[in-house]
Amino acid sequence: MTNLWRTVLSALRDPDAPGREQALARGAASLALKRTSEATTDDVLEIGLYEFGVPIEPQIAAAALAAHRVTEPEQER
Repeated sequence: MTNLWRTVLSALRDPDAPGREQALARGAASLALKRTSEATTDDVLEIGLYEFGVPIEPQIAAAALAAHRVTEPEQER
């Protein structure tokens, strides 16, 4: 299991975890981009709400999606 998913699982277990929303947004962005390279902020918001059960602020979702798009190709090398 990667560090991202450990962080996501930890954030799901602890509602008071520092950086919880950002961690969940990163996980949701990762899932959204695995499903389609054309993922949008709305996709990240839906995954956060319907799969993680946590509403994510749109600006946090957008930032996570943008960051994941930048780092994903580097991680594949």
